[in-house]
Amino acid sequence: MEQLVIMAGNLEEAREHVKGLAERGEMNTGSAIGTRYIEGLAAISSLVNSIQEIGCIVKSIDEGLVDFPHVREGREVYLCWKYGEPDIAYWHEVDAGFAGRTPLDKDTSS
Repeated sequence: MEQLVIMAGNLEEAREHVKGLAERGEMNTGSAIGTRYIEGLAAISSLVNSIQEIGCIVKSIDEGLVDFPHVREGREVYLCWKYGEPDIAYWHEVDAGFAGRTPLDKDTSS
């Protein structure tokens, strides 16, 4: 995820350049920045696919969010990790998303 977050951040300037060209309706097929942007997108896509092939779900590249399917108290939930956190310490219901994160050590049986 660190590599993804860095790659996405590095592409921001190129994205703005390509977006500006598109908004002005300009064709700039020889743009080094455009080429770097396309290559960067392909590299990001490949890395996301590699992460997802091992069973993880990339939720946000910009925020570095990853969910991991998990069985908790007999039902499927997601363990949730955000880039920069030292460990996987949260979970949430499948339909709850990041806003529903609950610490793993919190008792949910009450």
